[in-house]
Amino acid sequence: MVDAIRTYADYETFARRWHSETLTDHEVTLETARQRGLISERDTHRLWELLGLLNEDDVFIQLPEWLVNEKTDDVQVRLATTFVGSISRETEDAVLFKDSSPGRHLVQIAHKIRSLEHGVENAAVDSDRRERLRDMLQEEYQRFEKRDDAPYLADEWLPKSQLTAVVRRGE
Repeated sequence: MVDAIRTYADYETFARRWHSETLTDHEVTLETARQRGLISERDTHRLWELLGLLNEDDVFIQLPEWLVNEKTDDVQVRLATTFVGSISRETEDAVLFKDSSPGRHLVQIAHKIRSLEHGVENAAVDSDRRERLRDMLQEEYQRFEKRDDAPYLADEWLPKSQLTAVVRRGE
């Protein structure tokens, strides 16, 4: 489909590419950038968690603020510039982005899912706590699949030249 979609199979390659501008600007390696606090490892890891939960048709997309302003009626204090959705059609110059939800909201849900999964793995076998965690985990999976918050970009044509990043996680 879109040539601009980047697929990553491992976290380190993803982190290096995701922060490539910072690394280039500061002329440092990923490890040095981590040590100097030039990148947010927590945010990068949480985005990686989200990418691991996406369906094969979904992509994580980042857009410039001016384009989001043009395409949405978002009146929130902090404008969303990242979204999860699917690319259903494309022309030479644009893609039709469908069924999108704000990325930062889904990042939070994905992190909660990973935390609950870890809790279930580490809870004592057959404990009440483990059952509560499993129930909570199922609720979070449903929230993630539903994406019932209002979509920001509903069936919007986006110019390919303005797609800051389009990523997915591969095997």
